This record gives sequence, C-alpha cells and structure tokens, in this order.
Amino acid sequence: MKLNSTIDQIKKGGRIVYNDGRPGHKGVLATVLAIDAKGMTVQFDDRADTNCILFSDRNWMDFIELVDV
Repeated sequence: MKLNSTIDQIKKGGRIVYNDGRPGHKGVLATVLAIDAKGMTVQFDDRADTNCILFSDRNWMDFIELVDV
C-alpha cells in the first residue's frame, strides 16, 4: 500500500517494504521499531543494524510501502 501520510499510516510494530528497483533493494522487508513526528527506526530483515529514516528523506520515503499483515 502506497503511503499517503506517514505518521498516520506507519505504526510501531508495523511492516514496511523498500523497493527502489536496484538489485538487493527490491522487496526488502522491515519492522518499525520506533516512530516519532520526524521519522522512524526500522529493522530490515536482511540487515544486522537498524536504520533511522526521516519522513522528509525522499530518497527513502519515495520507495517505501506498507505491508498488509
């Protein structure tokens, strides 16, 4: 599901998918660990470290969708 408004749609414990079309960057799933007005901390299934993603960072946000659980 495409994001319309981030803070209202993304919830702690929710799942997202990142897909910018590059190899290794297609269908990458993550769990939202924390969220605030500026962004979210996520744990990608295929990574050891967490990522802080700012809602204003279009390089991330333009390629993130919610996963229906």
